[in-house]
Amino acid sequence: MLCALLIAPKAHAREWTIVGARALGMGGANVAVANDSTASYWNPAAYAFFTSKEGGDYGKRKFSGSLDLGFGAQVHEDLGDQLNQIFQYNFDNLSGGTISAADVTDFLGLIDSLKTFDENESRALTILGNGGFSVQFTRFGIGVYGFSDVSAKGDLDLVNISPVTSGLTDVNIISQFATTSNFNSGISVPSGDYYLDSATKQSLVSSISAMSGWDSTTATNFVQAVDFGLSEAQAAGYDVPAVDTITGSVESVAELASIAQTGGSIADNESSLLFRGMLVTEVPLTYGYQVTDDFAIGGNVKYMQARVYNAAVPIFNTDFSEALSAATDSYMDSSNFGIDLGALYRLGDDLRFALVGRNLNSPAFDMEPLFAGDATELKEKFQARAGVAYKPVSFVTLAADIDLTQNETTVSDDYKSQNIAIGAEVSLLKILQLRAGAYKNIAQDDIGLVYTAGLGVNFWLFNVDFGASLSSDTTAIDDSDIPQEVKAELAISTLF
Repeated sequence: MLCALLIAPKAHAREWTIVGARALGMGGANVAVANDSTASYWNPAAYAFFTSKEGGDYGKRKFSGSLDLGFGAQVHEDLGDQLNQIFQYNFDNLSGGTISAADVTDFLGLIDSLKTFDENESRALTILGNGGFSVQFTRFGIGVYGFSDVSAKGDLDLVNISPVTSGLTDVNIISQFATTSNFNSGISVPSGDYYLDSATKQSLVSSISAMSGWDSTTATNFVQAVDFGLSEAQAAGYDVPAVDTITGSVESVAELASIAQTGGSIADNESSLLFRGMLVTEVPLTYGYQVTDDFAIGGNVKYMQARVYNAAVPIFNTDFSEALSAATDSYMDSSNFGIDLGALYRLGDDLRFALVGRNLNSPAFDMEPLFAGDATELKEKFQARAGVAYKPVSFVTLAADIDLTQNETTVSDDYKSQNIAIGAEVSLLKILQLRAGAYKNIAQDDIGLVYTAGLGVNFWLFNVDFGASLSSDTTAIDDSDIPQEVKAELAISTLF
């Protein structure tokens, strides 16, 4: 059954979550490594070897338990840069109806920034969390795992962009852009050349007048208002973009007006951050069956309770913290069940090959539609992962995993996750474990290689483990460079 599902075309699922500090420290390569109660998540087939006569990493284990907690964040594409660009403009100065000439550059910059943000729906912030408790009794196990995966991305309003009084609807945007008094506090802009030379202005007029809905007169008036505004902004001591940059913004904004044709006031702009994701609680019942001395299969039947979020938080004209708080109250609860299967083959205690499939039945959960045509459910789709582990010497473990499915994410329909992971663990005197690894999403290139490290300490009756990851790529938020991905895990476990 598992092999049949693996060859099914384009199987998709939520991003594979790295569960456990040991796993994170080893780069998330754990399908063939997990040898305690966390194997109920990573590969339930391991449970079959916990009573084998050979001992080693699996055998003669009557009981194990683990308690873990993890947190992570991912900044996709250039989200930080784009938000910084939008929030640098003073929206209050642009939302009072007509705008002052000195604020024309900000007006153009804001609308152009909204358009740029809208061109890539994969710009998003994803917050990840997981925690759980699991216990293993010989070949049986039970646990409670919690997962959170929520993404915030832009939903940009490119229609309500006119410099007119709030409340007006279905106005002709091009006509309003061509009314020069809208860009000079109600006073018509004087003729003449100011910041731009006549050749540059004529080139802009020619380019804009060729767009649908524009003509030579409306294009000339709009360019004249911009030219006068640039000179006023410069006189007021504002930073004015280079000519190439400003001409690109002018053409971009004119194109938006051509596409939208009609709309409302920029004061009523409804650009929002969309929050979509889920909090899932899983209660798996695990069993492993030893087919031969070296081959085992195992599985989970699990009860799943999900809380699915789907909400919009306005960027402008709102108290963002209050709106965000309201968004967290917008959810639907529902339940379902899931099925996991795993297989594990070992060559002695030194080499192991593993395969696991999660959520073979693709359980679905209720979701409140935000817009017309929105889906009414969010699925935990089938996902598969393979791994190998090798012990060149008794105190060193090397491992590698790869996602066999391109997994869906909460970022967007087009943003997929397919990780490849490598890791190593060195055990010193069975007291101290040092770990290192790396993983990379080979389905996307916005976040580069992510490095991981971890530490484990054996206190006789229990172990304490910590793991963390940090991406090699960074992004800028509030002029500070931060990693595009970071995760941390803490776990306490016991083995008997």
